Amino acid sequence: MLTSVAAVLCLLVAVQCKPAYVFRTSVSDEAMNKCHRGHRDWSPRCHEYSTKNLDKTKYPALPANCSTVEWKYANSTNNWGNCFAMTTDEEYRYISSNNVPDYYVNPYCPLGIGFGYCVQAEIEGGTCMFPNLTCGEDNGPGSAAFGDFWVPAEGHYKIPLVGNPTRSDRPGDMYDAETVGGEKNIGPSTGVAINGVGIQGPNDAGDVSIDEAGIQLTCGGHVTPPLGNMPPPDPPSPGPDPGPGPGPGPGPKPPAPGPAGPPMYHYHKSPECQKPFLNASVGVEHGAKPYLHGKLLGWAMDGFKIFSYQDVGGAAPVVDQCGGHFGPIDTGEVEYHYHSRTITPYHLACQGPSLGRCAETQKGTNFCHPGCGADICVQPGTDETKLRAYLAQWDPTWMDKYTVNDYKIKTEETTASSIIEMAIDKLLDYFS
Repeated sequence: MLTSVAAVLCLLVAVQCKPAYVFRTSVSDEAMNKCHRGHRDWSPRCHEYSTKNLDKTKYPALPANCSTVEWKYANSTNNWGNCFAMTTDEEYRYISSNNVPDYYVNPYCPLGIGFGYCVQAEIEGGTCMFPNLTCGEDNGPGSAAFGDFWVPAEGHYKIPLVGNPTRSDRPGDMYDAETVGGEKNIGPSTGVAINGVGIQGPNDAGDVSIDEAGIQLTCGGHVTPPLGNMPPPDPPSPGPDPGPGPGPGPGPKPPAPGPAGPPMYHYHKSPECQKPFLNASVGVEHGAKPYLHGKLLGWAMDGFKIFSYQDVGGAAPVVDQCGGHFGPIDTGEVEYHYHSRTITPYHLACQGPSLGRCAETQKGTNFCHPGCGADICVQPGTDETKLRAYLAQWDPTWMDKYTVNDYKIKTEETTASSIIEMAIDKLLDYFS
């Protein structure tokens, strides 16, 4: 009732009211819950978010050797085995890659050689799906006595060229591609880096972050467990005979999904060994310019760019609950974008802007950033004229419908005016 009254008041009086919000995702509640909680089984994780019947002819082709390159033969002369290609049309970018990093990666055991692949939370919760899998044993392709290593895995991503921050279904599910017209064949990817390696969510095994699970990463990434040679679980037994009846009984249940495949490299945290981060880490004497805005790291599935750590002037980005904000990027243009961070959600917890509703996009766990205390977060010092011109592409009054953090830089003139206004207010209070 109160909601209806508020809606009527918005029409009758000259005030801007928040648009109605309806959360949308392309998967079921059960599938969303499993993916957000980091549930793992014999099928590829978050596979429900993968695009069904993806048309590969729309994507750039990779050379034949990109699917056969081996870890032991990867070196600086062949770009460490990495393959990446991107084309664009008027609306989307189309990315193909083999999910091989463009740098050397050591063999990897998430919990140590001789140990398994399930974290303590999975063991205690009884959800460890491969208790007999031991790192350092012959587990098929991508495994060896000294750990696991990547095996090429074809990746395809269709991402909007320009994200629209004024959509009525924002914030969105961080894993979803379909609601924004995108596509992907790797379900848990929330975006893709500029080298073609997929960027996944903040957790991997259970409903705790990578750091809380105690999983160590090299350059922000690691490989999935080697399941290429593991047989799938036995199919469930046929259903009970229903006896005589008007129609056939249920018959045998379908077999369980097959194994998820050999180790695939992907990111969870910030890939600090990559070029976008070197500008702030190599040292001023070696040419670093740490007071510039961070460089482009990749693209989220909603079309917004992801940048490295720092903002203009070397300042910390003031981000919303999703992990993004409005402000100038490395080219000086003002737009909504995300920043990589050392804390959860590492890149993004939802497809922003969050508008104070990030929690409504989470299922089974919550990786939302604390935010800036307002619906819309704008980096301090951002030019308001440029910001409003950017938003005017979709809705010139959109920002006026929400609360916004105080992002305008105070000058001596505005400070003096504020002091006078405060003095007048006190005088009025005194004589009233």
